[in-house]
Amino acid sequence: MLYDELLNYRPFDLSQNEKDRLLKNALKESLEHHFLNSKEFQKLCQKKKFFPPYDNFNYSDIPYLPVELFKDFHLISVPENTLIRTLNSSATTSQVPSSISIDDITRKRQVKTLAWLLSDFMGKERTPFFIFDIDPRHKSADKTITARMAAIRGFLVAASQSEYFMNYSERDELVIDIPKLIKYLTECEKQQKKIILFGFTYVLFSFVAKQLQKLNISFKLSNSVIFHIGGWKKLQNEAVSKSIFNATLSSIFGIKVNNIFDTYGFTEQLGIVYVDCDDGLKRCPLVSEIIIRDPNTMKQLPDGETGLVEFISPLPFSYPGCALLLDDIGRVVSRNSESNGRRGTAFEILGRAEKSELRGCGDIMAENINNEF
Repeated sequence: MLYDELLNYRPFDLSQNEKDRLLKNALKESLEHHFLNSKEFQKLCQKKKFFPPYDNFNYSDIPYLPVELFKDFHLISVPENTLIRTLNSSATTSQVPSSISIDDITRKRQVKTLAWLLSDFMGKERTPFFIFDIDPRHKSADKTITARMAAIRGFLVAASQSEYFMNYSERDELVIDIPKLIKYLTECEKQQKKIILFGFTYVLFSFVAKQLQKLNISFKLSNSVIFHIGGWKKLQNEAVSKSIFNATLSSIFGIKVNNIFDTYGFTEQLGIVYVDCDDGLKRCPLVSEIIIRDPNTMKQLPDGETGLVEFISPLPFSYPGCALLLDDIGRVVSRNSESNGRRGTAFEILGRAEKSELRGCGDIMAENINNEF
């Protein structure tokens, strides 16, 4: 399959023209598969007059699916008996999670793609992962969100070993296992050992950094790296900027600010993550692209303008997820710049869309749900 051939290249090596040629060929193959095997996607393509063979198309021509649809529809492009797993996105108790059905082809692509991307930032040598979350083997781990556990397991493809440093208190709050943390990190400090500290953004700051600050505990892990994943909304509500976050974690763990990587991803495109480059921007690797849509008209916006983000990738095989519209707001900064040798469309995620912004596209989303399917 053409998707697998993309992974023979390094993630950020190609020019935009070279990338477009290879990515669109893989997308063409993927789109034809979903058109033939998903009744819902076929109806959507017919309504949008987007038929195979898919030649000379723009990314914005691909009929997109709002990720909201995965809350209401069982969207698949393979026989039911080939499905091996269901992934549920994070959601509050009042929300319905998205449900993504995975077959073996999609699962293998997810694992291989994530390892391919992480090796570009971490190197190919496996490294110990110290995880600030609940051990999924713990009896209380079922209290955690499925998407969170799925993300953690995905990152462990780059781990030589894994240790977990959080428990639940009697009040069901996350707490650090301080004695274990001191034991392990002190030993790494003595050996000047490289480790990866991994956790979700809000957990790392609110449940780890703040607690260690109170206890006046710090380390000198100058050879190590922090990867954090998840949204910034809760921290922004507490007036915690990325610079404050980085400075705080750097002072506690003794890790250079440029070795603290903010990582963005979402359940509906599991396997692809978008990591901060040295210039503070995220870039699309060879296997994906981003466009920005006006919340009111759903038209593609020029680079530099802010709107709803849409990610395009031929990775999903078991469900028609080639073009996914999110409720995040972002902007494309550049399509030509490089950062430490990494090319690709550079973009920023600026936060979640406010309800007023989502209302603008509500009618269009409703049309997708009620009429097109």
